[in-house]
Amino acid sequence: MRSFTIFACLASFASVFAQQPARKPAFEVASIKPSDPDPANRILIGMKADADTVHYTNITLRDCIRAAWRVRDFQIQGPDWMSSARFEITAKLPAGASPEQIPDMMQRLLTERFGMVLQHDTKEQSVYALVAGKDGPKLKPAVVTAENQSQTALGPDGKPRPLIQIGFPASGVVIHASAASLAAIAETISRFTFRPVVDVTGIEGQYQFELNFEPETMGGMSDPRVGQDGTRVVDGGPAPLAAAAVQQYGLRLETRKAPLEMLTVTHVEKTPTEN
Repeated sequence: MRSFTIFACLASFASVFAQQPARKPAFEVASIKPSDPDPANRILIGMKADADTVHYTNITLRDCIRAAWRVRDFQIQGPDWMSSARFEITAKLPAGASPEQIPDMMQRLLTERFGMVLQHDTKEQSVYALVAGKDGPKLKPAVVTAENQSQTALGPDGKPRPLIQIGFPASGVVIHASAASLAAIAETISRFTFRPVVDVTGIEGQYQFELNFEPETMGGMSDPRVGQDGTRVVDGGPAPLAAAAVQQYGLRLETRKAPLEMLTVTHVEKTPTEN
C-alpha cells in the first residue's frame, strides 16, 4: 500500500509538471534606458540584430508589444503614455538563439522588467483586406535585404526590416520601399487610412513598391501640404485613393469585417526594474 501511494504521488506530480507551460526564451541580459523623443524622427523605430545582440532605438512600449506579440497598433489598448515614453534597449542573445525567438524574448522582457500584464480578447472590426487581384499579383522581387542595410527598422514580424521611405508631395502620400513584405506595406498604408489594412494575401517574401495616393487621414501627423493659413498646396490633379494605387501590383483592397485579437494592458510599470 505504501509503495502504491508513493508511486501515485509521483505520477500526480509528473502530470502537473507536464501541464506547466514551457517558459519563453529570455535575453541573457538587457539594458533599458529612457530616451528623449526626437521631434524630427517620430516614426522610425530602429532595430538591428546579429548573432549576439539586438538593439532597439526610439522605441515605445506600444512598439514593444507590437514586436513581441506580432500585432498591429490598433489591436493594443493601454495607457496613453505607452505611446510617448521612449527607450533604448540593448539585449544580448543566448548562444544558438534564432531571430524567430526574438519576439518571445521581448514578451518575457516586458513581463519581467515592466511587470506587464495583458488581457487577450477577440473583437470584430472593419478593415481593408489586402488581397491578390483576379489576374494574380504583379510584384517585383527586392534586391536588398535587412542584412545588407546599414540602417533597419522594426518590422511587423518583430524582426529588422529595410527602411520604408514616406514622402508628402503636393499630389499625396508617397511610399517608397526597396524591400518590403506585404505585411509591412499594409502596416504603412494603414497610417493614412481610416480602417486598418490587413494583409491576407498569404504571399511571403520581400518586394519593391512605389505607391502614391491621397490619404484618408494623416494619423495624427500634421499635413505638410497645408499652409499656415489653412489652404492646401495643389500641384496637378489629385492622387488616386489607396485602393486604386495598389492595383498596379495586381492587388486589391476589400472592405470587410474580421475578428481580430485585441490586447489590453491591465498593468504596467512606467519605470523598468534595474538593468
